[in-house]
Amino acid sequence: MVAPQSVRGFTLLEAIVALVIFTMGALALYGWLSTNVIALGRIRAQQEQERVQASALDLVRRGNPMLEPEGQRLAGDLRVTWRAKLVEPAKPAVSQSGVPGLFAVGLYALDVRIERDGAELQQFEVRQVGWKQIRAGEAP
Repeated sequence: MVAPQSVRGFTLLEAIVALVIFTMGALALYGWLSTNVIALGRIRAQQEQERVQASALDLVRRGNPMLEPEGQRLAGDLRVTWRAKLVEPAKPAVSQSGVPGLFAVGLYALDVRIERDGAELQQFEVRQVGWKQIRAGEAP
């Protein structure tokens, strides 16, 4: 029995054209996915860098550069070191109403370095107030 003329399959040329079209779409999709994965990696690295800097800043802010001008602290696997340089000399504090305060305050520039496993991750400078009690008594 002979097949009718109206029933035909794909020719080899049609199959090749369909594969080329499919391949072009797949390559475009792969390029788009690859770009997104690279961008995601950069975002994660930036988030980690910001987290490390925030942790170091929190550690440094807890200290008093007037009493401890140099030092280091550990936070997990991070080593945070700082060195303070006097920017404004210490002066007796005065309240908004002009009453002398209990403390002398000075402004310091802190050079902060963050290391992990001996390798420096970041270095930044922050300004911070240092204080020292100079009078006894209750604050007004």
